[in-house]
Amino acid sequence: MDPFYPIAGPGQANPASHFGLDNHKPSAQGRVRFNLTFLPAQQQLLPMRDHLRSQWFLMERLLRMDRFLAMALLLALTFSVNGIGWGRVEDWNRSSMGLRNLGRRGMPWDYLKPPLHTFVTHIVVKAPIDCIDHAASFVLRKKQNFDAARLVAARLLVVGLYLGTIVLAFEMSRVFYGIFAARVIAFVFATSAGFSAYNHFLSCDSPLLFWMMLAFYFAARITGEGQRIDYVMAGLLTGAATNAKYNGLAIGISLVVAHLLSVRPKTWTEKLFSRDMIIGLFMVPAGIVLTDPYILFDWNRFVSDLMYNYVVAPRYEGQAGGNSYWPFLLIIPEVLGLPGAILIAVGVIVSLVLVVLPKRFATPESLGFALALSVFALYYAKIGSFPRLETRFVLPAVPFLILMAGPFLKAVEKHWRWLAVACAPILVYNCVCSYYVGRRFNDDPRMPAQVWMEANVKLGSRIESSGVSPHWRKLPGLDAVEVQVGKAPGKEIPPGKVVDLRMPHANGRAVLFETAFKGNRWVEGQAAAHEGSYDERLFSLKELLARNPDFVTIDSSDYQVPSETVKSYYHNLMQEKFPYSVVYDRQSPPVPQWIYPRVIDDLQDRTILLVRK
Repeated sequence: MDPFYPIAGPGQANPASHFGLDNHKPSAQGRVRFNLTFLPAQQQLLPMRDHLRSQWFLMERLLRMDRFLAMALLLALTFSVNGIGWGRVEDWNRSSMGLRNLGRRGMPWDYLKPPLHTFVTHIVVKAPIDCIDHAASFVLRKKQNFDAARLVAARLLVVGLYLGTIVLAFEMSRVFYGIFAARVIAFVFATSAGFSAYNHFLSCDSPLLFWMMLAFYFAARITGEGQRIDYVMAGLLTGAATNAKYNGLAIGISLVVAHLLSVRPKTWTEKLFSRDMIIGLFMVPAGIVLTDPYILFDWNRFVSDLMYNYVVAPRYEGQAGGNSYWPFLLIIPEVLGLPGAILIAVGVIVSLVLVVLPKRFATPESLGFALALSVFALYYAKIGSFPRLETRFVLPAVPFLILMAGPFLKAVEKHWRWLAVACAPILVYNCVCSYYVGRRFNDDPRMPAQVWMEANVKLGSRIESSGVSPHWRKLPGLDAVEVQVGKAPGKEIPPGKVVDLRMPHANGRAVLFETAFKGNRWVEGQAAAHEGSYDERLFSLKELLARNPDFVTIDSSDYQVPSETVKSYYHNLMQEKFPYSVVYDRQSPPVPQWIYPRVIDDLQDRTILLVRK
């Protein structure tokens, strides 16, 4: 027993049992009953405000007491901030949402991806730093550049949300499986390199884990003497998870399953027609609207963008059909590492045996397993049906797979030394891979390229940048403006400014989608607007000489495209067949074969800089 873990004295409520799962007793009917609440063993109905206050007060006590959780959080923080300066002034993840611009009155420009994380980042990070930026610029009478501060602060917000995910996973594991299992699960979350990688992005992938876990937390409370506030919060947070990323809606199954497993409704009629259950389900759309009220005023575009994303996401590369149920499972080691994935797989299989064979379906560990299984199974059934699968698609299911190993960890608690011997090498391996994640972000060749451009580009210079090249105008050392090549000119450019001519990214998806989704009313005629269009004639020596740039910058993803014309244009530049010479050519260092994740989105890169001969 951990001496730092709180144990109640005589006549005191045990803080370790504030969910009421520690001391369950068989009822007269043979069913194990327990109270999943933060209240002391002697149940009292508190007003909603006092009820919530007691919850968070006891969780704060838990955080102060458990040193193993603190160690896990420190590890997760250390790995997540290593490489936090990636991009210096911008996030290079192409699914970035945190610092995305909003329209008038904060309205999103589109709904291809839900905007909750954008809203949260703007409120918590961007708005305060914008105020400081404006004040400093006014006092100093010179425009200041706070983009680096915005970037780091936005990433710290993502890291903070992930630490919250670990705390929630720890707390629910402690309640369902005991303190030993909770600590092991916390360390798995904290050291898995696949989670750490997504903490470096301003995408909604890592924040989604927090919103799903928070909704799951309140759903878990329903399995005991759940109060109406638990149904309300589970429903509202399911809506919030949906607005973090649309696949977050899957967490809503936990509300239904928790209600069916709850001890409070006695009969199936009460379970199916429970007022609390109906209220909880109505709270899901309410949560969606509360976290994005703009959809009420922009309904047609919301539906159009949502359906477009729903149709094209499973076949974004033009896949003809099929499913990815087996690849789904093979991607899990990209998040947990192969040793960690094997450990969790063994834990889940043994847990299933421990839950099913004794037919003890009402024990805390059985209920925890069933709840986590419901989310994982639904998510796997839906996302696994996609012909196309990415690691980020699988990521939201992995936390619930980890939680499913809880009964196994509880069963081996008495032999914890043997488990520690088996787990120690896995945790060390995970830590090394998590360190390498930060190192890979720090070694991105685009960052030295930014330094080179600041040192060598003079006032009045013209830069031609391939579509995915860094945005040089954001660098504090360059006074630059961007011009989109192939589009109508905008405002007149003041003399002396550096001009960044941005070439289109020729991904070819507009043409691909018009063919692959021909006849689909949600995609046909919309692909060019969403995916972008370009004129191949821009990619020629004649047009290059007409643009007459002093510098040309090329990102590898811009010549790895279907168009042979575009490929030929960039290859001729790199081979110096055009009147430009290469002055900088670097690519990301090779990844050791034993490191995971093998692929990190938008990270493996080659950057080439050229100057006019």
